[in-house]
Amino acid sequence: MKRREVVAGLVGLVAHPLLGSSQAGVPDAKPGSLSLIRLIANPSSFDGRRLRLAGYLGYNGIDTAVGLYVSETDGRNAMISESIDLDLDEATAKKFVRHYVVLDATFHAPKGGGSEFLNGSLNHISNLKAWNYGDNHPDAQP
Repeated sequence: MKRREVVAGLVGLVAHPLLGSSQAGVPDAKPGSLSLIRLIANPSSFDGRRLRLAGYLGYNGIDTAVGLYVSETDGRNAMISESIDLDLDEATAKKFVRHYVVLDATFHAPKGGGSEFLNGSLNHISNLKAWNYGDNHPDAQP
């Protein structure tokens, strides 16, 4: 079997739970794993779905609002076009901000017409934990 066929098969396995999902708006439903880049590129395809996402948690500006960014560079430079807004309490956000995280959440696509959430938002956040990679990895360079 060729490498391309193996990769295509694995992508299909990861995407399969998202294709016929009936988990819209259900906080306890099993989340489907998804790339943050794919979510930002196709927000309406995932509206109301329970997702498992990984990214860099950073502030969205001068206030205490936080977003899940594609990369640390995007987060440190507040590249809001590369993030999804999180409905997360301030105390929890402080523990994880400036770190890569993995979380489960319900996604809400932007409604258009100048929506305040450029790429959508996440709520019903659960299983938030530091991702042991990037700046959290023991082998990371300072």
